[in-house]
Amino acid sequence: MIRPVLFVDLPGIIYAMNRRTRSRKEGLANFVCWLEPVERDSLPSPILRNILPLTPISRTWICEDHWQVLGFAQMNERPSRKAWDLSYLASMRHRKISSEDVLSALLDYALEMAGAHGILRIFAKVEDEVPEVDMFVRSGFQRYARELTYVYEPGSTLPEQGQQLSSLRKWHRHYAWGLHQLYRATTPQRVRMAELLESSEEYARLHVGSQRWFLSNNENYVCDVGVRLGAWLRICRGHSTTPHRLFLNVHPEHAELAEPLLRFGIRRLLETDVRRIYCLVREYDSCVITALRDSGFEQLGTKLLLVRHVASLATRQSTVPLLEQRAVYGLKGLGTVNSRHN
Repeated sequence: MIRPVLFVDLPGIIYAMNRRTRSRKEGLANFVCWLEPVERDSLPSPILRNILPLTPISRTWICEDHWQVLGFAQMNERPSRKAWDLSYLASMRHRKISSEDVLSALLDYALEMAGAHGILRIFAKVEDEVPEVDMFVRSGFQRYARELTYVYEPGSTLPEQGQQLSSLRKWHRHYAWGLHQLYRATTPQRVRMAELLESSEEYARLHVGSQRWFLSNNENYVCDVGVRLGAWLRICRGHSTTPHRLFLNVHPEHAELAEPLLRFGIRRLLETDVRRIYCLVREYDSCVITALRDSGFEQLGTKLLLVRHVASLATRQSTVPLLEQRAVYGLKGLGTVNSRHN
């Protein structure tokens, strides 16, 4: 049986416990999707997240048999309220029940719930080359990019300052349109088609993060070169066991901004607290990847970015819009799946 769980971050609790047991070469669960510390923002308690409209809504489901938890899935709603991110998908270690059966049942149930709530797209991140990728493909997910994780191990001294950035400005909401144009200039068409981030306000809410003082643990900067934004930098200070994080996007015509802006972010973070710094970057951001390597970052892992377009229920045929007969996204050679709309 699959049922919802309210007001408790069960996946996060089990994931934290699983990390501890893995150090003893054991494991409570098989995690296919999970939120690394580098992907988490500082959020209020799960109860406040569901009651107060401060952050996107989380939905959690468990698969159980006679009160024994077999697996669980969690979705986080994006600011547009038309898309979900699959934050957690896992099956508990069990000798008699197939892990694939539990995971498939949870994934199918989540897709059914998405259609019932009017959700148009579901996004997921899965480690490259794991066998569960085939399960997502069979469920209609398509691969459209890879995301690389880079990590910086701080030394005893701060990195060199580098050149001064006269175009550096602190974030203001009137930069939202320019940030969206920067995204369009740096992102391949296949990725834009998969993500469908056509609103500059939605894109800014998704990537800039909360600017409320009681939620803010991040700073945003842009390089305003006059006719456009040349680059954008987001730095997130870590706390407790959470590492520092950097997010960087640089216009192809202003690649020279990448390294000095990155070094500015490193110094800004390490001046207050010396700890690891993570940066998530997509495989097509070549100038950012070069700057990361030249600044001492090392690649730690690779994940596939997946998307599933969901068909909403319609009671009247006249209300169903006529869409493209066929749309194909994905990376060449990865076995992409055709998405058909009739």
